[in-house]
Amino acid sequence: MRTIAIMNQKGGCGKTTTTINLGACLAFLEKKVLVVDLDPQAHATLGLGLNPGDYSKSIYDLLMGRENAPMAIEQVIIHLNENLSLLPSEIMLSAAEPILLQRDHREQYLAGVLGQIQDRYEFIIIDCPPNIGILTFNALFVCTEAIIPIESGLFSLHGLAKLLDTINIVNLRRADKIAVTALATMFDRRTRIAHESLDELKKYMAGNVFETLINFNIKLKEASSLGKPISDYAMNSTGFDDYLSLAREVLLLKKQSRARKKEEQEFIRPVITKDGVVFTYYSPKANKVYVVADFNDWKTSDTPMENVDGTGVWQTIVPLPSGRYEYKFFVDGQWVSDPDNPNKIENEYGENSYIEIK
Repeated sequence: MRTIAIMNQKGGCGKTTTTINLGACLAFLEKKVLVVDLDPQAHATLGLGLNPGDYSKSIYDLLMGRENAPMAIEQVIIHLNENLSLLPSEIMLSAAEPILLQRDHREQYLAGVLGQIQDRYEFIIIDCPPNIGILTFNALFVCTEAIIPIESGLFSLHGLAKLLDTINIVNLRRADKIAVTALATMFDRRTRIAHESLDELKKYMAGNVFETLINFNIKLKEASSLGKPISDYAMNSTGFDDYLSLAREVLLLKKQSRARKKEEQEFIRPVITKDGVVFTYYSPKANKVYVVADFNDWKTSDTPMENVDGTGVWQTIVPLPSGRYEYKFFVDGQWVSDPDNPNKIENEYGENSYIEIK
């Protein structure tokens, strides 16, 4: 079984449209598919023809079920046709995040839910929330692959470094790595910016981009507004042709062949962006984390890090000129070198991590 997380914290990139139509086109090709709507906005649920009140249970009930008496997933799954099923969402799912954050193994709850039906589907397609929170972490810990839809336009790569860094954090804690592939969406062949942004995307992702392009097509918007996948609404449209092509390309991919070797797939940490250096440290139980370095005269309280959405991923961006910098993390009063940066240097006090900016 292949579990694919469709994710991007940037809105308007075609994330939910891709979830719905990739799932529907895989089902059209006679594959057993379960769409999991993990977004509290429930757009994938609406886009597959269900409205609030049409169903009594959702993914919220499964995630919040009592540990000693978990709800059976079959009580929630809605069978849309012979090959396509849905695990619906609802606005109450937004209340699940603060509850999960108080629990142990908070990132494993979705894996526990989907473990009930591991052999019943060939594909599980997860529509992630448009943010990097604990629900997205749950998707990352259960998926085998991730597809990142990227709109073809100005600022299309904005936020991609943070998303890839988050995936890398999860990969460091998994035995098998998530295969990550970008998908160019809303592509307008008539514009120069679309072609330029596609070239930039291919460079940024080191070629890990689908050959299929999802062209801008009004039929896709019409289908979503009517609660239908494009395969049920307009099979003679460019939108259907594109998503059917994507489904066939996904079928041709073998996770093992598309996943790069560990040392090639991991992104060098910290990440250097145009806005500065993104320092990241993962510690769900930490209360305070700081970057302490030669660039802030080793002052333990000058550069605090933020716990991103309470996920335990601590980050901060520091604008730095070219040069070499030594640093450590100061975690609840304890000095810690960067466990995800292989670049280390010994000194009389122990070991520092370092980064070089060219």
